[in-house]
Amino acid sequence: MSLSPKELFEKLMQQIQLEELAANEPVLRDGSVNKVVVHKKSRVWEFHLGFATILPVAIYQNLLQNIQVAFQAIAEVDLIIEAGDQSFTAEFLVDYWPFSLKGEGCDSPIVHETLAKNFPYLADGKILLPVDSQGVIPYLKQQYLPIIEANYQSFGFSKIKIEPVMDEKKEAELRAVFEAKQLEQHEQLMQQASAAIEKSAERKKQQNADLPEYSGPIQLGRMIPKEDLVMPMGNILEEEKRVVIEGYVFDVEVRSLKSDRQIIVIKMTDYTSSFSVKKFSNNEKDKQIFAAIKTGVWLKVRGSVQEDTFMRDLVMNAQDIMEVKHAARKDQSPDGEKRVELHLHSNMSTMDATNSITSLVEQAAKWGHPAIAITDHGGAQSFPEAYGAGKKNGIKILYGVEANIVDDGVPIAYNEQHIELSEAAYVVFDVETTGLSAVYDTIIELAAVKMHKGNVVATFEEFINPGHPLSQTTVNLTGITDEMLAGSKTEKEVLNLFKIFSEGSILVAHNATFDMGFLNTSYGKYKIPEAVNPVIDTLELSRFLHPEFKSHRLNVLAKKFNVNLEQHHRAVYDSETTGYLCWVFLKDAKERYNMLYHDELNQHIGEGDAYKRARPFHAIVMAQTQAGLKNLFKLISMSNINYFYRVPRIPRSQLTKLREGIIVGSACSNGEIFQAMMQKGIEEAKNRAKFYDYIE
Repeated sequence: MSLSPKELFEKLMQQIQLEELAANEPVLRDGSVNKVVVHKKSRVWEFHLGFATILPVAIYQNLLQNIQVAFQAIAEVDLIIEAGDQSFTAEFLVDYWPFSLKGEGCDSPIVHETLAKNFPYLADGKILLPVDSQGVIPYLKQQYLPIIEANYQSFGFSKIKIEPVMDEKKEAELRAVFEAKQLEQHEQLMQQASAAIEKSAERKKQQNADLPEYSGPIQLGRMIPKEDLVMPMGNILEEEKRVVIEGYVFDVEVRSLKSDRQIIVIKMTDYTSSFSVKKFSNNEKDKQIFAAIKTGVWLKVRGSVQEDTFMRDLVMNAQDIMEVKHAARKDQSPDGEKRVELHLHSNMSTMDATNSITSLVEQAAKWGHPAIAITDHGGAQSFPEAYGAGKKNGIKILYGVEANIVDDGVPIAYNEQHIELSEAAYVVFDVETTGLSAVYDTIIELAAVKMHKGNVVATFEEFINPGHPLSQTTVNLTGITDEMLAGSKTEKEVLNLFKIFSEGSILVAHNATFDMGFLNTSYGKYKIPEAVNPVIDTLELSRFLHPEFKSHRLNVLAKKFNVNLEQHHRAVYDSETTGYLCWVFLKDAKERYNMLYHDELNQHIGEGDAYKRARPFHAIVMAQTQAGLKNLFKLISMSNINYFYRVPRIPRSQLTKLREGIIVGSACSNGEIFQAMMQKGIEEAKNRAKFYDYIE
């Protein structure tokens, strides 16, 4: 059994009591344990943690201190950060400077006299370090700066070169600023260290509070001597006759056998890898100790590693098990101020949770929480178990579901006007962007073709320089490079030119909500009025005319209708292809549904199986009263019986109709408010928020 690097990081955050920080800091959410190097003799564990960017220094300090405190009884810890984006600012360079001076080779008098009182700065793309003596420069270059540069790489920085320069004036100017910053950083460091130590002391003090009725130490078999070397789990690649491992327990299962014996299966990790450990009971005392082994403890185990035919993996058959003491996590909030979790999945949510609702309710009770909500995906299977667990533990259960909501029909046409489709002029456009958010990303190419009666009569194609280098993902997806954008017009110029080009025409785009969102958001940045042109979305038009198609992507449709697409994800080629497809679809709509005018394209919204064509978004639907619970069951039933398509869906109209006694929350990043904020901005998010009782 093995966990992914991301899962290992989540277990590490649980172990060092930083789950809340990891949940609230975007830079930590996608963290991973890339590698753990264990030095057996020195008992040093070297954690290689991966993040999207370099960590802010305060987060790095907090992470390092908590890991060191959590592992102080096990080993010393070194932290190596591996950042995906290794770019850095002058502020990051300065913030990490004190840390770069620590470690072997940097504790000589010359470091304290020269380096500890100065710090580097960026100038003309170079990293310069001012010094007040010409003679010290060769000494620094040869002996100390290479060590410091290597230390920066361990913080996630790219390979850097620090150049010492003789500049007494600059050195004196920066010294005063740096000393004040260093003092502030030192105070922050002491506060974090004090908090970590206090938390560790409290855990030790409460160590016995969470142990089960079994009063003795958790030990099965013989005592494992300290001198027995612990092998990192990541190093166990084949069967072993006798080996010792040590790790954090994240899952325990005890099974009763027909012979009246029990077998315990313990899943544990040391963050280099993970292992399942099995042991059979020999007597009643063993059974009591099995009951005492809970998730969250740290165990040292000795035994043989063999291929398990049932689990189809390497499994340790334990001979000796002993606990390395670690207290369980506590909720330190005062009574009456405990949180209530309103978004929670049990193992009844497919591929989204592993805990039973009973274990979750028990944990809430241990933390002193007065209530807990259960919001599994699309179902109520956990409600009976939750009711029993709530009664047993004195916890109020809030019954809800994380539902897949769909609008009753997605419009094909926007800004409807009574314009004859066969005679209209169309501006078919496409945007290539640096990302998916109209708020946080920018347009890098805006291209369009003007069409009349199915023929191209004019073209528009402009690049826009975003003001920063493109990511490799953007380059790979669009085929646009930084060199192609060099010397381009400004975004404002291009938008004004396009406004003139599209005047008096119907705007057409494939997935128009995305392209129009980007266009109007970009207009707003420069106080250009939003587009009032009538709009046609060929994606929704294709879904309406051809619901039998499994995919409605532009390249798939082009192939089906024999329309040439020279280079997908380049705006000018996508626009021309979309234009020809639009003309084919409009002819089809005229022949099959007698749609002659623009304002007739939405006549059939919501009919038949329109719920299948809509894109579902998440919302929390929670019962507030007995009538609300009845309505909740009705909604869950109809979503699984009447409106099931890939997932159980609830039309917004049905939710509105059965809203009595129900409160509706905006849910997670898959909810429409979060998506509106990311893609269209705060005003659109505010409009969407009016539908909800609370925002998550």
